[in-house]
This record gives sequence, structure tokens and C-alpha cells, in this order.
Amino acid sequence: MKQTLFYLFIIVVALGCHVEDGDAPSPEEGFIKYYGELTSYEASDIEIVYDETGEVALELVVFGTKRATNGDRDYFVLRTDLDGNPIDSVSFGLNFALDEDITGDGEPDEVRTDEIAGQIEQIPGLGFVAVGTSVINENILEISDYRVISYFFLNSESPISVLGFDLIEQDEEEQNLDLIANDIRLLSNGNLLIVGAKEFDRGGGVTDLDSYFLRLSVEADTTIRIFEEYRGVQGDGEDEEIMRAFEKPGGNLVFIGSSNSPSVLGENFGFNGQNVLFLETDANATPINSLTYGFEDNNTDVLSRIYDEQVFGAIESSSGYAIAGTSSTSNNEEFGFLMNLSGNGIFLSGSNHDSSTYNLDNRVIQNRGLGLTQATGNSLVLLGQYLSFVEGTNTPRGGEGMFVGFDKGANPIEGSENFFGLSGGNDQIVDAVTLPDGKIVTVSNIDFGGGVQLISLMKLKADGTFE
Repeated sequence: MKQTLFYLFIIVVALGCHVEDGDAPSPEEGFIKYYGELTSYEASDIEIVYDETGEVALELVVFGTKRATNGDRDYFVLRTDLDGNPIDSVSFGLNFALDEDITGDGEPDEVRTDEIAGQIEQIPGLGFVAVGTSVINENILEISDYRVISYFFLNSESPISVLGFDLIEQDEEEQNLDLIANDIRLLSNGNLLIVGAKEFDRGGGVTDLDSYFLRLSVEADTTIRIFEEYRGVQGDGEDEEIMRAFEKPGGNLVFIGSSNSPSVLGENFGFNGQNVLFLETDANATPINSLTYGFEDNNTDVLSRIYDEQVFGAIESSSGYAIAGTSSTSNNEEFGFLMNLSGNGIFLSGSNHDSSTYNLDNRVIQNRGLGLTQATGNSLVLLGQYLSFVEGTNTPRGGEGMFVGFDKGANPIEGSENFFGLSGGNDQIVDAVTLPDGKIVTVSNIDFGGGVQLISLMKLKADGTFE
């Protein structure tokens, strides 16, 4: 194994909010640390916090969820210094009062929610803004999995605290349909851009998702919707969802996600399922360019396995945009992928990953691509999870965190593939950031068993090893 996390940590973790590996190198060189109490956490995003100039890295901020004592899943925000030492954290769940007493107890009823974390972004000099999805499943509403968008602001001082939040719902007649948030972007003019998916009822008991874009102007206690748009493929079950949004220097917007539109590459003779979507619009969300790309089996002379691409992450890169996700095949296999597009959405390179290091005896190792970061030298690192494999000749392992380096041509870099996790847990690396000194800090969800899952930060070299 490359890095196995030590079982004794589960004993120590109850005594504090984070745990360190005493055998690890100094924090400046590298570290493995764990954060949480004896409950379940799930990290979604990690970002570097900069000073007001935007040039000096100061801290790290992690966004995710935490299982509360009442069983609800609340939002969770953690701040650490660049060496992983905790500064502060906050967890909270959203709730709101109904205007009527549905349960008959004489009091207006209150609805609590389960939260699904999206992304967090720094507001320079002020604090943070984050977005997620709140799942309302109270029986008093006689509906299940009714989802709304929730976004909130946090201060930058310590202790960190929530300054305010708001909910975005579908129209009243459609309130049993979902609104899902995946990303939030602070635009150059101070507006907020929220992206995700909106569910539609196509009739006959069939629903599907369309891409969703919302631009907000938030000042004091006033929120103005500049635009609220959606677009997608017409037809039952044709899901489309935006995962990440970007703003170009001229003000145009770029949206990256997944769509059932046919791939412009025409793989598998046009039978190519769900694909990566690149959509560019003007500042008012009027479409300028829309392109979709997918992958196919190497055996191109026959119609073989169909690949459905689901995007989980995207970043701006030296060549344009780098995208991470998972391809699901018609043979019920999963493979992480990395794709590079130009700034105008032109396909540059891409590949599925079947593990060059751990692919022993021609055994294909399935894996999931969940996030990525750009390392030094224009290389890219794909983060995710190996579903299972046998280490060496006789050590079976379950879900393991995946770290793989790729060159700009989307080719795996020899010697830069590593796995991390407990041998019996279902572990995954979900995201990472690259520090100014070239070190990479990953954020993982580590399964200790018994319903305990903790957040882990690791500082590594660009090849996924410690000093």
C-alpha cells in the first residue's frame, strides 16, 4: 500500500476535533490530519483563502456536512491554517416555520432539512458565500425529497459564524419538484451566479432535469433576481445539469456539466448517451456556443460499450478548462475521466483511467473521478476513488482514495499514482488545491466504520507522496 491510515486514530478522535499522524513529516513538508467528532461528516469542497490582494495564501476552508445529534444532516464549514491546524468551524441546519398548524398541536409547524453541500467561495475582505441543496422530507408536507437551493454568508473573523441565508424554491404550483445547486460564483460586478438543475414534470409520471442558472444582486436586505434561466434536451428522462460556472474577462459566462445532447465527436456511431457539456453565454445567459463530448470503447469497429459521462468537477487550467468525472458503461463499469478543453470549448485531450499502477495481471480496476487540481508544470491531478482492488497478491481493499497525475495530453504520469485510506473503509478523495509552493492539499472522506466518517486533509508533493 502507499499510505494506509492508522486504526488507532479512532480511539484518539473522541478526545479532540482533529488528529495528527505522529510518524508524518513536519506540517510544512506534508501531513495527514483528521477532523470531527464521533459522527458522520462529508466534505464537498476545499478552497485556499487569500489576503485582500488575492496573492498571499493565508488559510484553507472546507465545506461539507455533519450528522447532527437529532439525525439531521447540517452544513459544516472548517477553517485551518496552511499546515492543517484548525482555526475554527461551524455547523448549522436550516429550518423554517410554516404559516399553519398541520399537525394539530396548536403551534405553527417547523420544517427541518437535510443539507447537501455544494461549493464555497471567498468574498475578498468580507468573508465567504456558500451554496447547497436543502432536502425537505417532513411528512407534514406529504411529499418526499422536495429540494430547494440554500445559500448563505459567513464572516471572515474568528470564530466563524453564519451572517445570513436565503432559500430559493420553485413556483408554488411546482413546489414538489426539485431545485438543485452545485456551484456559486462571485462575479466581477459583485453579483452572485448560482448553477445546478431544475426538475420538470414531463407528464405521465416522468420527470427530468434541465440546466439551471440564477444571477442575483444581493445588497443589504434586498435580493434581486437579474435572470433565472434553464435549458435542456426536450423529451422524457433527458437529464441535464450544470456542475461548475466561470466568468471570462469580457463578462461571458461558461457553464460545464452533463447533458444527453449527442457528442460532436460522434463516438459509438452517434449512440453516446450522456456527455460532457460546455456552454458559453453572454453576461445575461443568452447562449453563444454549446458543445458536448464523450468517450467510447477502444474497439470502434463495432457498437460495443456505451459510455455515460457525469461531471463532478472542473477548473480553469493553463489550456482553458480541465474537467473531472466518471464514465459509466453499458456493462455496469465505472471509470474516472479527465478532459481538457480550450477556452472556447474545443476538445484538446481526454482519457478514461483504468489504473496503470494497480492494474495487475490485466485486471481492470474500476474507479471514480470526483475532483481535480492543476499542479506545477501544467500537469493535472485527478482525485477520486478506487472501488476495490487487491493490493499486491493477497490483500483485498475496499473503496480507497485515488490520486493520479496526468500530463496536459491527459496521459497518466508514471510514478504519480497513489491510494489512501483504511483497508476496510469506503474512503474517497473528493477535491484538492495546489499551494503556491507546489504542494497539494487534498480533502477526503474517511470511513472508520460504525457510522463514523471523518474529514481528512493531506499535504502531498505533486506526485502524491510525502517528503
